[in-house]
Amino acid sequence: MSISSLADDEILRTDRAQLNLDRIIAPKVNEMLVDFNIDPGRVQQLRTALQPVAAESPIEKTKPSTALDALVKYIPTESVTLYVAATSAMSSLAAAFPSLTPDRLYWGFVVFTPILFLLIYIGKRRSQNLRFLPESVGDWPWWKLFAATVAFLFWALAVPPLVSTPAGQVVAAFGALLVSTILTVLGGVFEP
Repeated sequence: MSISSLADDEILRTDRAQLNLDRIIAPKVNEMLVDFNIDPGRVQQLRTALQPVAAESPIEKTKPSTALDALVKYIPTESVTLYVAATSAMSSLAAAFPSLTPDRLYWGFVVFTPILFLLIYIGKRRSQNLRFLPESVGDWPWWKLFAATVAFLFWALAVPPLVSTPAGQVVAAFGALLVSTILTVLGGVFEP
């Protein structure tokens, strides 16, 4: 799954009430205000009263349809794709940046993955007219940020050049599958 999909999932999970108010309920309330000639000063009171109702409104969310969908849920495809492209161009990059090694490239992308996730998450929130970040630090997408970074740590090892022996590549590939499975199972524990 892409980081973008993880960000969409997090916004739906945490900001469902605000999205429902803005998209579904607010237009109907505005129509009623005009139709029934209700004082516009009472709009905020009405929004506050409707907040619990909006939070309970169902949002259709597709569940993983196959074991493969569940297996790749937390793999940050944007980071992995960029990493694969960078490793493919490693010789050219090393010529331009002599201090760049496969290890530094790997760890650079490990740091880049949560930054990329946050940038995409913030962009998605802004496009939904939500606050820049959730008000409470506890409402930040900590689990998805952690899971995407850990998934990258293991999936990137399955790509040469860091692991170059055949036995190491088998272990790295198995580790990536194992970690993906564990992250998917733990996701059910850490997220409602």
